[in-house]
Amino acid sequence: MDNAISIFFESIRTPALTWFFGGISFFGEALTVGAVIILLWWLIGGRTGEQLLFTALSSAAFNSAVKCAVHRPRPYAAGVVERLDVDTPLFTTRGLGDNLSFPSGHAQATSSALETGAFRARKWYVWAIAVFCILLVCVSRLYFGVHYFTDVLAGVLFGSLAAVFWELIFRAAYPYRHFVLMGIALLVLCCVPFEPEPELLRMAGLLAGGAFFLPLTDMLRYAGPKKRWKRVFRIPVGLLAAGAVYAPFLFLPSEPALILLAFFLVTGAGTFLATLFFKLLRI
Repeated sequence: MDNAISIFFESIRTPALTWFFGGISFFGEALTVGAVIILLWWLIGGRTGEQLLFTALSSAAFNSAVKCAVHRPRPYAAGVVERLDVDTPLFTTRGLGDNLSFPSGHAQATSSALETGAFRARKWYVWAIAVFCILLVCVSRLYFGVHYFTDVLAGVLFGSLAAVFWELIFRAAYPYRHFVLMGIALLVLCCVPFEPEPELLRMAGLLAGGAFFLPLTDMLRYAGPKKRWKRVFRIPVGLLAAGAVYAPFLFLPSEPALILLAFFLVTGAGTFLATLFFKLLRI
């Protein structure tokens, strides 16, 4: 079934569809989803922004851990279809890791984020939009030949479970949310020595940084300015804080410990350090 579905999508490729699904895949990138979530966390804060951040961090790390444990070859790597070779500044099908097919990171990141947003919105039409967007992202991964149908299906399932899990935590055990995130971070870090892949190191670093710095960020107790439009200035300040912390690592060797440390500190810069600057600048 997996092979038949992959071959079908290979047969309908056209330049117009390639352009369309390339754009869809870009918006489903884990980094794109993560960037949108951190921007929302800076701009809106509150439980909605926090829940999105908790869900994204844990879901991305779990996805990387499973990928590195399963090592399933992608359809093009297994010779089922030809990979549609696309390499643009916004989207590429190169360098994905030939043995990191299961589960789909795009499907999981999109479903966990959009379903969390739908839970918070509590509107039926938001759910309809979320499901439609998730479906488009899943189809785009099949179209480019980088995932099997079961990969995207598992990605949606795991993403949905992450969204439901954190919805329950935020409803029934909100005061203990940081302890839950710490527990998940410790479990993922325990997997790193067995599979020290760069993708897992990055996601484990982000998750560990969130588990460590988010409780400290809460201690700052900064609600934001009375004039909410001032929060727009948080974007350049937050980006400068994260960029300044990450920049030195660009000149250091790509050792596993340094990759883990870099993303741990970047999360701290984007949460605690950025919030400290927001408070000092009253933005």
